[in-house]
Amino acid sequence: MDRHYKVIFEALLSFLIIIEIMFLVLLSIGFAVGIKPDSIYSFGIWDLIICIIILFDFVFFRIIGNTVNKSEFIRENWVYIIASIPLFFISFNIFHLLDYKIIIGLIGILRLYALLKVLKITTQNVRKYPQKTKLDYATFVLLLVLIIGSLLFFLVERGVNPEVTSYESAIWYSLVSMTTTGYGDIVPITLIGQIIGVIMIFSGMGYVSLVTATLAFSFIEIFRKASNKASNKLGKTAERLESNLDSHDKKIDEVLKKMEQLEKKIDELEKSNNK
Repeated sequence: MDRHYKVIFEALLSFLIIIEIMFLVLLSIGFAVGIKPDSIYSFGIWDLIICIIILFDFVFFRIIGNTVNKSEFIRENWVYIIASIPLFFISFNIFHLLDYKIIIGLIGILRLYALLKVLKITTQNVRKYPQKTKLDYATFVLLLVLIIGSLLFFLVERGVNPEVTSYESAIWYSLVSMTTTGYGDIVPITLIGQIIGVIMIFSGMGYVSLVTATLAFSFIEIFRKASNKASNKLGKTAERLESNLDSHDKKIDEVLKKMEQLEKKIDELEKSNNK
């Protein structure tokens, strides 16, 4: 597969892994403050989808597209195998281990470790532009604001706001506020809740602006590299043509010299015949 398509796929996979990590942290908080079983089962299905995509990346881009020894490569990248196993889907949707929080905690730690390792691998080709525009730090700050903000919003609005009936409601409000959508189905009542909402709105607006700047910067870099490549190619072509012209000029000079020599010999023959 073309390298550009591979980079695009890995960028998409990196984004989905970041979403998975965010959901994992939110799920951990949800277990502490209370979360609906339906939300847990939905997360299990999401976990299964992410594992299928990671497995696809591992098989087609890492194993098939790799020229080194396959077994040795698999041993060195064993974390991909762990990340490809839908541990939460197996635990929640198949065996229904919702009450075994210690087991779920250990699975969560193992899953988080595997996802972070895979994320480090998948972002190798797409890390350059976010690092230059500080988008990686902004993403971390945004996720931190989302996680802490949703928890604080739930704690201050629970029992006071009739619209905030669960932790999922607080997460929904946080996401809607950060995207500046504003459906109006959940409105903060307390002063602290309103302040949290304002912080989330400005965080989302700033992040969207930074993403736009990063995309513009990446496109400019791509066009600049393409332009430089075309200029270098034209320069090499011009040098090659100039070299060919020089060689042709030399050949023409040699032909002219030989013609002069022939003319001299003809003149000498004519003089000898006249005598």
